[in-house]
Amino acid sequence: WPSRHSLAGTGFARSRRHGIPLGCVLVQVDRLAQLVDLHGVSLRTAVRQAIGNVVRDKTRGADLLGATNDDRYLLVLPHTNLEQTRIVADRIRAVFGELEIAVDGRELALSLSAGISAGDQQALFFDSLVGQAEAALEYAMQNGGNQVVSFGEAKLRDGGTPVEGGGPSAG
Repeated sequence: WPSRHSLAGTGFARSRRHGIPLGCVLVQVDRLAQLVDLHGVSLRTAVRQAIGNVVRDKTRGADLLGATNDDRYLLVLPHTNLEQTRIVADRIRAVFGELEIAVDGRELALSLSAGISAGDQQALFFDSLVGQAEAALEYAMQNGGNQVVSFGEAKLRDGGTPVEGGGPSAG
């Protein structure tokens, strides 16, 4: 899995240089740490494989997936604005929720949350996009999980000034 910095070096630099939009999706399986404590580390391995398969099946070859710390996965989407980023994140969330993931013969009902952000040539730092997606992911997970939230939505709901528009996606 590529690191955050190799993703930054490819997708973000290209986006800035050519003035194209770049979507950022940060996903995490809801309550994964607690579930791993209950079912063992084989669950973490199964989840990692499942997320990799879903992303591979539901994204383009140019899209980049990497693992971050804390069982989070970062998806960088070149040529993708916020609305398009939401469509991809919703698709991944829905497909993942339909998967049958079993540990020791026991099937688990898993869901995931996603925080999204997007930028264009005006975005100065890749870490800013990732930070926005992290804030949105935290908001999604603290508010029930199994949803996609943009950075602007999280700020708006918390009483801040909205940065991006749109409504929550849950299924």
